[in-house]
Amino acid sequence: MTAPLRRSVSACATAAAVAIVLAGCAPAAVSPDPQASYKGEPKGVKASAASAGGAPWAAWMDAKGDEFAVTLYGSPDCPPYATGYKVASPDEITMKLAKAADACADGYTPYTTVFQTPPSLDRAVTIQFTAQDTHFYLAPVAKK
Repeated sequence: MTAPLRRSVSACATAAAVAIVLAGCAPAAVSPDPQASYKGEPKGVKASAASAGGAPWAAWMDAKGDEFAVTLYGSPDCPPYATGYKVASPDEITMKLAKAADACADGYTPYTTVFQTPPSLDRAVTIQFTAQDTHFYLAPVAKK
């Protein structure tokens, strides 16, 4: 192997090693898929005053804002629920929704879905959620 070829191969091997090390240091990807879904309000969280009358609402599930919950209201037989989300900007998120059936009895039963908070969402500002053709808001994570 010639000296220029050895240097080229060595440089490529070094670059590959650096890429592998950096990939190991990268933060884990956050899935927009639900972490949990259940009938009722978020466990361990006091209902928002904004939820009166069946309005959708969101809450942080822990003090650091690592997870958030979205609570929607609907028929107890086929409640609407969040299936994912899309971050539109650091202070705006749009929920993807579904419901169990098209023909549903009337009712206002809460249904909660919990998600990991994506790094692109700014936990230090009020976040606007869009779901069920309405907007609702989540206050910033409390500072300690």
